[in-house]
This record gives sequence, C-alpha cells and structure tokens, in this order.
Amino acid sequence: MKLNQILFAAGLLIAAAFVSAQSTTGTQTLNVGAANAATSAVSPAAVTPKPLEPTSSGEPYTEMLDTANSPAAYDPLLEPRPLPHSNLSLLGGIVRKVDVMHNRITLQPFGGGSKYSIYFDERTHILSGGREATVLAIHPGQRVYADTQNSGAQVFARTIQVRTAGSSANANGQVVEVLGGQLRMLDRLSGETIRVAITDRTRVQSRRGPVAAGDLHSGSLIEVTFFSNGRPNEAQNITIYANPGESYVFAGILSYINLRDGILALDNQVDGKNYELYFDPLGQKKLALLTVGTAVSATASFDGKRYRATSIKVRESAAKSESSNR
Repeated sequence: MKLNQILFAAGLLIAAAFVSAQSTTGTQTLNVGAANAATSAVSPAAVTPKPLEPTSSGEPYTEMLDTANSPAAYDPLLEPRPLPHSNLSLLGGIVRKVDVMHNRITLQPFGGGSKYSIYFDERTHILSGGREATVLAIHPGQRVYADTQNSGAQVFARTIQVRTAGSSANANGQVVEVLGGQLRMLDRLSGETIRVAITDRTRVQSRRGPVAAGDLHSGSLIEVTFFSNGRPNEAQNITIYANPGESYVFAGILSYINLRDGILALDNQVDGKNYELYFDPLGQKKLALLTVGTAVSATASFDGKRYRATSIKVRESAAKSESSNR
C-alpha cells in the first residue's frame, strides 16, 4: 500500500516537472521571436545610408592656369636649351644630303672645299622663298645659305635660307663693273660673278644715307638684294659699305689682334658687323693696350682690297681701367 503511494507521488512530481519545462521553452521561443521581429522592424532604418548631399552647387567647370611666364613653360626633358649668344658665320653652298633622322644636312660650299655637316632642330628658322618652311623644303641640289654657330663639336644652323626661282636673294661682295644700267659683282661666298640690273625702282644707300646709283664704282664693297626670276636679276636694294679711296670711322670692341702682322678685327657698333683692319704696329704709341676685349675707335681708308687704319685710339674708359690695374 505504501509502495503504491510512493510511486503515485513520484509520478506526480515527474509530470509537474515536465509541464514546467514545456512552459519555460515556450516562453523562450516567444522571447526570441519577439526579439527577431523587433530587429527586423528597426534594421532597415538602421542600415540604410543617408543620401550624400552635394557640397557645392552650379555647373562643373575647368580652370585654366596661365604658365606662359612661369618656370612650368619650359620642360628641360622635352625642349632643347635656348641657344647661347655667339658670333655667327654665314655659310653658302649646294645641298648634297638631307638626313632627317639625325637632323643634319651635308653642304658643299660654293667654290669647292670640304663638305660641311650642318645640324638643325626646332630652334632653327628655315625660310624658302622668303616664307617660313620646314626641313621638307630642303632637297639635294638646292642652293642654301645658313647662319651658323659652334655648338660643342657641331656646326649648328640658326637660320637656313633656301634659294628658289622667283624669290628675293642677297649677295655680298665687290663690284667688278658698272655699265649701262647693269652691275657685275663678285659674290664673296660663292666666288661667282652675279649680274643685276639697276632700275628706277632700285634704292641705293651708303653709310651716310641715300645716294645716287652714280656712287657705285668698280671696287666698291656692296650688299645687294635682288629678285631672282630667271631673267636679268632686278636689284631692289644696294648698300655701299666702302668705296676705294674713301675713309671711314669704326668704333667697337676688339675681337682679334695680331701685333706681329699688324691685323685687328673689331665688332663695329654702328652696323653690328665685324671688320678687319690693317695697321702699322711701329706707329702705335699705346700698343700694349690693344688687347682682345678693348674698346677702340679707328679711322681707316679703303684701298680697293682692304681697310688700312691711319689712326687707332683706345677709348678713355679702357685706358683708365688699364692704368688702375697697374
């Protein structure tokens, strides 16, 4: 009897424990579901990013910065250096070869002699028929004139002028004959004789200014600009630099001096040209002051072949500088 009662009581306790466990599990399930529902209810508002507001208004634009006068205008990696100031030499001749790959032309000088390799690049001004052109305008067999300067071991051309039919040309040399409105001259560069016609339209001038065509004589040193069109060349401008027997005054800086042979060269300030004068070293009182770079003035007469100095004076500023150094 007692055993049955004990078993009955144990059964009641097990049943009560089972009911309690089921109730707890249901409660946890409800709590988890509620939590998930709450999370799903608030998550869209929590994770959706707020649209970005533009920081400025108006149409987009591009700002151009002016670098023309700033260091940014020169790129040493892409552009060659500016050419240094240097004395120029005029070369004339016949083109034998054009090497575009190495930016050079081979020139046969007028009158013969060794060929020259003349280099060029985008700094070189090329003129054909008086107009700007490119290296494509230069062809073998053409006559060209080039203003050149030394660039290291190379001869570099600042300007290349291509002579074409129907274009203006320049010649510099000495008059051989003036007869019947025709002038024959010996070109200094080519060594060839050039004939030009003097017309009413030809302008003639000297160091003193405009003069008449009658001032042209055999032996005159001249520069002439003429129109080459296959017919007798018509002279446009003639400049007389010297006439035989006349005296001229020069003033400038000595660029060369040879005291033994009595030869000097100076850069004349008036016309920017370099002149070679002959003088008697024994007749100079201040011979020691005649050095390259000295400022001098000289009076010289032209004898038809050369200038002979009759007076050479060292400028006062140069003489004072020499005295102070002593």
